[in-house]
Amino acid sequence: MLTGLDLAIGAGEVYALFGPNGAGKSTAALVACGLLRPTQGEVRWPTADKGGISISPQQEALFANLTVEENLYAIARAGGASGKLVRSDVARAMRLTACEPRAKELIAVLSGGWRRRASLAAALVGRPSLVVADEPTQGVDVQTRSALVKALRAAATDGAACLLISHDARFVEMAADRVGFLLSGRLIKEGKPSVLLDEAFGTRRTLAARFADEPTGALAKVLLEVGFSPSADGSTWRRIGRQSFEVARVLADVVNKAGGELVVSRPDLDDLAAALNEERHARDH
Repeated sequence: MLTGLDLAIGAGEVYALFGPNGAGKSTAALVACGLLRPTQGEVRWPTADKGGISISPQQEALFANLTVEENLYAIARAGGASGKLVRSDVARAMRLTACEPRAKELIAVLSGGWRRRASLAAALVGRPSLVVADEPTQGVDVQTRSALVKALRAAATDGAACLLISHDARFVEMAADRVGFLLSGRLIKEGKPSVLLDEAFGTRRTLAARFADEPTGALAKVLLEVGFSPSADGSTWRRIGRQSFEVARVLADVVNKAGGELVVSRPDLDDLAAALNEERHARDH
């Protein structure tokens, strides 16, 4: 359920709704496309008849027994295009998503990553004014993620407004101009990803200790004493703070003897989402 959601997406902008499963992201996508009627409030589309709006859904909706190219041609014709316009629309959509190597292959035989590319290509046919991409990186590899980023950025450069629904922190940082954090159906913070991260964490860095087996005894005690928190399965321990490189040097030998590794990185959108969730929980209680 969405509560008090108020957002605007400009032409040429990629806006990401970011949050955990069940936060209301996919519901927002359906409302944005006119597939779900809000019980209160209103949605204003680029055109009064909701023309020029497309969606790449979380569950692919392509014809499994048609090729990638045949699917795109079918969608272009269903949208009213004909002749040279169909060919140019299909060629553009395949080029933007780098689908050309699989153009003649059936959807049924494609890997999950290529299906995600084909799904986004289908949404880009016809140069829509609003493109909604719902969890486009679910189950994809790094190469596919990069291709999807380029496709969304190219669509925005061509003037489309793009609404990205995702809980993939890396992908959102790469693709989005702005990000809105959705929690329990409420938009709790929004802004440019890099600006939000700088405001929240400044010069602090994430130090992660990763192990094949959950550390116990003295090692676990040391990690807790210097501010680490374990993941649910205990295989990854993280701390966000200053002097992360110094702490890593101190712990290097003991972590290495336990078969673990230490990684220092910038805090990401997952870290910010966790911090916002903690702040909200503290206010509510």
